[in-house]
Amino acid sequence: MNWHPPVPAHVTDAAGTEWSVRRAWPGPLAGDYDMEVQEAPGSGVLAAQLRHGSVDPVPRDDPLMPALAREAAKGELLVHRAHKRAVIHAGNQYIKVFRPGRATEATVRHVLAASVAGRFFATPRIITAGPDVIVFSSLPGRSYYELDQDHAILTNEAFAAIWIQWSQAWAATVSLSSSPLHRPTLERLPEHTAETEAANLQRWIDHWLRHSAGIPEAAPARAALQERAEAAVTALAGTPSDPLVWAHGDLHDKQLLGLGAQAVPGLLDFDESCRAEAALDLANLDVHLELRLRQHLLTTRRYVIAHRSVLATAHGLHVSPHRFAAYANCTKLRLACLYSFRPPWGAEASRYLTTAENRRRNKL
Repeated sequence: MNWHPPVPAHVTDAAGTEWSVRRAWPGPLAGDYDMEVQEAPGSGVLAAQLRHGSVDPVPRDDPLMPALAREAAKGELLVHRAHKRAVIHAGNQYIKVFRPGRATEATVRHVLAASVAGRFFATPRIITAGPDVIVFSSLPGRSYYELDQDHAILTNEAFAAIWIQWSQAWAATVSLSSSPLHRPTLERLPEHTAETEAANLQRWIDHWLRHSAGIPEAAPARAALQERAEAAVTALAGTPSDPLVWAHGDLHDKQLLGLGAQAVPGLLDFDESCRAEAALDLANLDVHLELRLRQHLLTTRRYVIAHRSVLATAHGLHVSPHRFAAYANCTKLRLACLYSFRPPWGAEASRYLTTAENRRRNKL
């Protein structure tokens, strides 16, 4: 069994232009996909939609994002998910474009999160904000994702040091968020409860089941996925929740910046900032590290260094081992579904849904 959604690595539009598929998301019907494509490596990205076998690039004047064409003219378009959001790099600024009105909540979350996390992390500064556009200052340094793969300059000892930096800053931030001084700030953020996490997982399960419906080769994976999803949700609901603390909401190694040995680490993208159990962020980060290992982007030695740092941080924050394992299992299934739609990882992600390796438990 190794069926996965057949997202093509390359597509050709009606004009005969061939595009490489960088990322893809499930569309509303089986076989339909939303895509982020580029014409050549290093060229700017473009959103596209594959519907009924035909590719339709979404122009910069995305009709549901009226500010995009104007903002995209200012720099390099790095991200464009059709009709949802885009990111432009313009000099020493990053510009996020949303659907009209959607930037307001993201601005509030950023301000609230930065008021806590900014004590221990370098965070981008909002330069201007409107109902559909936020302009951020850039930060120096490189993401932990890039540093994961740097063996020419960054030794394993230096790699361990950046993870110690992160661990100390993260523990201090989460602890500070629970103090009486910051309680009013924390309470202004939305809750991300275990029920929210279960609903997020179910949405991805539903995507995968919709795109595999009626395909005999997918039957074993469908059965295994449904069984594992039921077990993951049951485990999430079956143990007492830890206290809600400040959470990033989408913590992984691309959101962390190494700014140098003497500098605090950087932290990006607070669009999903919320109140949640500390296990939400820590499990999400840990599962992403395991994903990098499986993608051969992280050596076993470096994975162990980073993984141990995450577990030590969870232990220091008194995260229940059962809660960590429950959130980790949900994240693994969610990412396996997500990456099933992304060339070239579809086959590996599909294997990940049912392998015994995916059944292991992290121990704090």
